[in-house]
Amino acid sequence: MSLVHLGGIAASDRIELERYARILPVASVSPDIAEIEEAIAVLLPLKLPNADLVHGSDPVNEVMAVLNISKDTSDHIALLNAAADGPAAVRETLRRYANSGAGWSDQVEDNDD
Repeated sequence: MSLVHLGGIAASDRIELERYARILPVASVSPDIAEIEEAIAVLLPLKLPNADLVHGSDPVNEVMAVLNISKDTSDHIALLNAAADGPAAVRETLRRYANSGAGWSDQVEDNDD
């Protein structure tokens, strides 16, 4: 358990409280928001920077750059874009790619005529 303590506290009182809780001291009796945020920062999730600022581009473009895939390779781009939608989308994209290479079509022929 964590305890945010406002104002000063005697060392003996703090030691006693620390037997039961983690003490997050705030020196001021009437702190501003910044003082409270600083005290409870260890309890909050990290604020991660925007991916565009860190990497400088879209993740798909990063993968294409690492794999040395040119932007005019539509089949590879379709597969990478499908990856963003998950394994099922990748399987469907690969299925269509393989069927296309084999000369098969997804269209159902009507042979009842």
